[in-house]
Amino acid sequence: MGQPGMVGKRFLAHRGGLFLQGLIVLIWLVMIGFLVEKTVWQPQALKITPLLAKEGMKIGEAWWGIYLKDEKIGYAVTTQQQQADKVSVKERGLLKLSVLGVAQTIEQTLEYQTNQSLVLESFDFSLKSGLLRFQLGGYLEEGPPGIGKKLRIKIYSGGKERQQDISLREAPYILGQTKLYFLAQGLEKGKKYRIPVFDPSTLSNAEMIAEVEGIERLHIGGEERELYRVREDFRGIMVRAWMDREGEIWKEESPTGLVLLRESKKVAMYKNWTPGKTADLIALTAIPVNREIENPRTTRYLRVRLPSAALDGLPVGGNRQRRIGNEVIVRKEEFPVRLSVYKSLPEAAREEALRSTPFIQSDDPEIKEQAERIVQGAEDASEKVRRIAAWVYREVEKRPVVSIPSAIEVLHQKVGDCNEHAVLFTALVRALEIPAHMQAGILYQEGRFFYHAWAKVYLGTWVSVDPVLNQMPADATHICLVEGDLDRQLDILRLLGRLKIEVLEVR
Repeated sequence: MGQPGMVGKRFLAHRGGLFLQGLIVLIWLVMIGFLVEKTVWQPQALKITPLLAKEGMKIGEAWWGIYLKDEKIGYAVTTQQQQADKVSVKERGLLKLSVLGVAQTIEQTLEYQTNQSLVLESFDFSLKSGLLRFQLGGYLEEGPPGIGKKLRIKIYSGGKERQQDISLREAPYILGQTKLYFLAQGLEKGKKYRIPVFDPSTLSNAEMIAEVEGIERLHIGGEERELYRVREDFRGIMVRAWMDREGEIWKEESPTGLVLLRESKKVAMYKNWTPGKTADLIALTAIPVNREIENPRTTRYLRVRLPSAALDGLPVGGNRQRRIGNEVIVRKEEFPVRLSVYKSLPEAAREEALRSTPFIQSDDPEIKEQAERIVQGAEDASEKVRRIAAWVYREVEKRPVVSIPSAIEVLHQKVGDCNEHAVLFTALVRALEIPAHMQAGILYQEGRFFYHAWAKVYLGTWVSVDPVLNQMPADATHICLVEGDLDRQLDILRLLGRLKIEVLEVR
């Protein structure tokens, strides 16, 4: 985690300024993107026979070097074993990153077991960074009559276990074995594939669309290879992979700028590291802007132009901002709320904004007790929200962390960046029966825009709240791009590297 004392002093010294550069969504997106990629399952649209699995699956180890902007930041290894009628796979990765100059080492592991036809039976995922540890596991069992299968998921966070059951019509495959789909259909330039998948993060079915763009000769692994370049698109997130005729992948490129290269164990673990230098994600992902915004924390009106293609499909509109073509206009809300604009929230929307989730554990006794202590003596909902925001701002140390944010974990550790602040704030507010949602997007600071997360609450109308800045409402340089719980933030992945902002008007 670096040097906590020095980091803490630095953040405290810049409580209205530079610390915001570290309070971004990107770190979490990189990690959760890996999690979803590895735990998105393919339904049995393609029936993989034991013979096809045996011929297509390579037993043993495969090593990868992980690079970001041509700098090596880690390595990964996949080990596959076959025992009797079971297949066991272990994927392990190590990343070394820097956030505001603070070194971060992240270890992540995915282990899963399938039957001889590669149908998923169980899996375990873990992410460790410093003192923080996140675990997710699950196993398949028979569901109630007429349901088919049930995937029982267990999430371990903050020293507690939460369970979530997902009903499936058919048993799923881990998407990591999708290469067998290509082998069965045949690799051919110009050919397109539609692969049905189930996404457990949103409990919905979707399609992965893949296309063989061409054949290239790349020098990888000490020799030149003729490889198929395949573009894969899932939920707007595009990844390119280079694979040989046997479906073995030699290179992958992700929208976050990450590149995986097939390497030997020795090269993956010990070679190509840049001495004394670690890629800083903040500097690499800052969004350029055409002009400076003076006094951003007091801004009440902002009009900007963004690439329209980057905004398509995102819920950019709302009560405080609207989109006109490729322009977005943000107006800071008037607060307190006037009685003339007060409206009741529809019951279905209210229930959605109050529900407890695996990461926003608003029904946890510790969360409820803490929320009640904070607001003791407060007379109305507005005052309760103010007290919650002020408490989170004051009590949670503003330090970049690399983890999957969980409200109960943040309550215990009291440390984190914007996502940790937002998830704990949302859980505490929901525990008081005040509707709330997380929001994520971009925020202006020190001449650039950075990825950021905050929240909104319903007080007769929706009001934005940023517990990192203790703002209620948040200033107009908060541009919301996605809304909802943590899984929705994945939609920002497709924007990385595509945004450029032109400020047109500021008031």
